[in-house]
Amino acid sequence: MDRSERAKQFAPFDALRGLREALERKEREHERQEKRMRTEEETEALERVLPLLSRGKKVEALFYEGGFYLQARGIVEDVDLIRRTIRIGDGSLSFEDVYYIRLLGTDGEVGAAEQKPEEDGEQ
Repeated sequence: MDRSERAKQFAPFDALRGLREALERKEREHERQEKRMRTEEETEALERVLPLLSRGKKVEALFYEGGFYLQARGIVEDVDLIRRTIRIGDGSLSFEDVYYIRLLGTDGEVGAAEQKPEEDGEQ
């Protein structure tokens, strides 16, 4: 038996095509979370930091999207107070979906404007 034939014996085999993808989809569904109400402290912190945001500032934000809590880190491209959205890089976030925003220094460290709130194990 030549080498190429022998190698085929040890190649991975997916007996049930699509099973792995279906299992991954199901797993993601189980990880989904209900959107929780923002706490008073989170709302107050956002109200303090929003006026400080401007184009070019480096920020980190925690937000809710599609059943998941996600983090975005990048440069503020736009803050739209009428539509109540903030654009970080290529993504646009609604103020209603944001749980915290913190300003980062040029080296990625937390600025004086806002510290990340303590997490109580429930996001």
